[in-house]
This record gives sequence, structure tokens and C-alpha cells, in this order.
Amino acid sequence: MKIAVCGKGGSGKSTISGALARHLARQGHKVIALDCDPNPNLGISLGVPRESVESMSPILNALLDAGHTHKDPKIEAEVLLGRYGVDAPEGIRLVATGKIERPSNACLCCGSHNTTRQFFGELPADDRIVLADLEAGLNDLIWAKPGANDIVLAVTEGSAKSVEIARRACRLAEELGVARIIGIANRTVSDVDAKRIGEELSVEMFTVPEDRAVEDADHLGVAAMDADPSSPAMVAIGELAQLITR
Repeated sequence: MKIAVCGKGGSGKSTISGALARHLARQGHKVIALDCDPNPNLGISLGVPRESVESMSPILNALLDAGHTHKDPKIEAEVLLGRYGVDAPEGIRLVATGKIERPSNACLCCGSHNTTRQFFGELPADDRIVLADLEAGLNDLIWAKPGANDIVLAVTEGSAKSVEIARRACRLAEELGVARIIGIANRTVSDVDAKRIGEELSVEMFTVPEDRAVEDADHLGVAAMDADPSSPAMVAIGELAQLITR
């Protein structure tokens, strides 16, 4: 199974991705977590210590530092996963596709997207779950190019701008032929709010409630699953994991 998580910046998709990956692993699934944001922070949401996240070698950066160019033979995604991935809680394997950290003569943007496509497209997922926390917006969804057998989670909070990005993501996923698209109404405070978002997205919906424990965990720089796994949002994301794998 492959899952692409998309949405506007600030919608909470990294928090959703991290907690979902943890819950899926607790169900007994082998999980590969892809951090596709050029400002990678999925590791924090997974519970990887900050110093380990900061010392990670994102794939594109590591290849550039090693002198690799687009003219060289492409290294298989599975090899890169073993070489540059790091271990996260629950047996999850985390890898970042690229990180903007300095000026470069190479196109870090396109290179990172290409690496996202390679990983999401090439990593076998018959006996494991590949979960990609995509870069904010819609561009990375096009690069990842999920297909009919994949799942797209379009995460949004209640603001009109966030809902519009999620709506466009749903339509784009439909055009890509994705059979299962789930809208995630995140940080909802009322049934009215959730209903409004559902009407805008017009796809299968799931609601994650507003949860002060998640905000507190963000302020502390720790995973919400470690701060309070019994909080309303974490319990809801556990139910989402069950829904996805049912």
C-alpha cells in the first residue's frame, strides 16, 4: 500500500503523517516514511530526536555532495533507502528526499521532486506501507504521481485557503486515476465545520478534532504520539489507520 499525504502548509499534514505511520506500525505493518518537504520535519512528528533529524542526509543532498550527476546511472530506491534512511520509533524507516540548506548550482527543487517520484514509484509496497508526506501545495502530488491502487489523503484545516488547496488536490488525484481519496478535516471544532469541508471536497471524509495536546507537543518539539497518545486527535488518527487498512 502507498499513501500520499498532501495539503496546504500549516494544515497539519506532517502531524497526521507521523501519527498515522506510528499507528500503522503498531498494527503490525512495516512502514516506510518519506519526508518529501525541502524543509523536512516529519522526523519530529515520528518521534525521532531532533539532533538525529538535523543530522540526517537527505538523499538529493547526499548524492550532490558525493559528486553524483544526472548523467550517472540511477541508484535504485531500495539501495538509497538502506544507505540514507534512519530508524524511527515502532520500527519505521524514515528517509528525506531533499533539503534546502545552501545555494547550489543544481536544481534542488526539481531534483527533490524527481527523488520523490522515484521513491513513491519504485519502492515495492506489497508487504509494507510506503507513506509520503508531500511538500505543501499541489506540485509534489503531480511529481509523486499516485495511481489507481494508491491512497491520497488531502489534509485541510477550516480556513478557506486550506480547504481550496485540498479541494484542488482531490480533483487532481481523481484526474490521476486514484481510486481512494480521503479528505481529512483536521482541527475541527464542530460538526458544522466538518460538514462544510466535506461538501467542498466531495470525497470520502474523516475528521480529526481540535486538540490542545497536539499544539503543546508542537511547541515542545516532540511527537504528539509520545506527548499524549490518548489525546482526542491521536485516538482519531488511530481510527483512521484502521479505516485505511480495513
